[in-house]
Amino acid sequence: MSSVPGVFVAGDMGRGQSLIVWAIAEGRACAAGLDSWLMGDTSLPSPIVPGARPLQ
Repeated sequence: MSSVPGVFVAGDMGRGQSLIVWAIAEGRACAAGLDSWLMGDTSLPSPIVPGARPLQ
């Protein structure tokens, strides 16, 4: 969730231009976060945490 309650972002909107693999992972994490927010819990995978960065 963004700093605005009920507003979720992923991919380029949250990270800026990046690799497609990061966009997919963030989309899945966003879906899990949204499911949890709406339903109170989720069984969806959340492969990364918000703000995660690639290893340098």
